[in-house]
Amino acid sequence: MAQERVARVLLFTYDYEAGATFDVISQLEAGTTVALLRTTDGETVPEIPQPDEYTGYVVRNRSDNGPLEPTTVLFVRDRTFSADDSETLSEDASMFSSRLNLFETSLE
Repeated sequence: MAQERVARVLLFTYDYEAGATFDVISQLEAGTTVALLRTTDGETVPEIPQPDEYTGYVVRNRSDNGPLEPTTVLFVRDRTFSADDSETLSEDASMFSSRLNLFETSLE
């Protein structure tokens, strides 16, 4: 039996909330995703030599009560989401790129 591959996502460190469930709002345009995955000088980083291999999504963490949580972005490679999809971030994350301030985590 083939083992299912765990989906890995990237998100900015200040947007990571362990165990948060989020709703997908929309997909970013490819050019916007590439721009966000490069340095302010437009350079690539060693961890992401080809930013166009990633797809960016606008997501919003769910709130059990009260106002909606902030909207943010996350990046994924080899997986697609649709608007209104819901996923949950892992409790564990690790630094993926310190230059871009990105964590890597999995989906539960």
